[in-house]
Amino acid sequence: MHTRWAVGLNRILPIVLSGRRSGKMDLGRQALAFLAMDSIPIPGAEIYYDEHFLQPDEASQFFDQLLSKCAWERRRASFGHAVPRDEAYYGDLGTQYTYSRREYRPLPWISELLSLKTRVEEATPVAAYGNLSLPQTGYNAVLCNLYRDGNDSVGLHADAEPEMRPVIASVSLGAERLFRLKRKNGSVAFSERLPHGSLLIMAGNTQEHFKHEAPKEPGVTQPRINLTFRYIEHK
Repeated sequence: MHTRWAVGLNRILPIVLSGRRSGKMDLGRQALAFLAMDSIPIPGAEIYYDEHFLQPDEASQFFDQLLSKCAWERRRASFGHAVPRDEAYYGDLGTQYTYSRREYRPLPWISELLSLKTRVEEATPVAAYGNLSLPQTGYNAVLCNLYRDGNDSVGLHADAEPEMRPVIASVSLGAERLFRLKRKNGSVAFSERLPHGSLLIMAGNTQEHFKHEAPKEPGVTQPRINLTFRYIEHK
């Protein structure tokens, strides 16, 4: 992997959400949960990154299971053209939201997504909640995206819907794809090819100050699944 960070890395310890309804961690998993994530110090953003969140064999197993089990759908955008990726949305009751005039209503959780949700919650750093004095709620929904090859993409956007808390955790499975974080003036603050089994967390004021994208890459011929865990709250 060729890293192109223009900034240094700090080591951040994750929070362990024990006693949740998904069950407490066993000792082996608890030990793994305390491995540090990298903090990428970008002014105005709060980014945490672990390129080895899942072991390769484990990541491949999740990829195969989710590729076959998720209810993938290619939606229509507001002007009638197809969204350039497949999507499936899962979550707790009451986690519906609207993005770009498309309504997302959650499907019931499947076991693989619940398992990953617990793992992501265990890995999420304390600071991701503490820096904005947020309650340590974990995640109650996940948007699954399937990029079938490099012609699929997601354009520049921010996950800043009013129902959505600012801690967004992104798990990548399958083909490496470019992830770019851009400032409001269009300059690139962070650019990295996210590998199979990696975890990237955006927190703090990142969604307010930046937008992100996974652009088209015609040279990529293999599929990628991206899971974005979030917490939806209707006030």
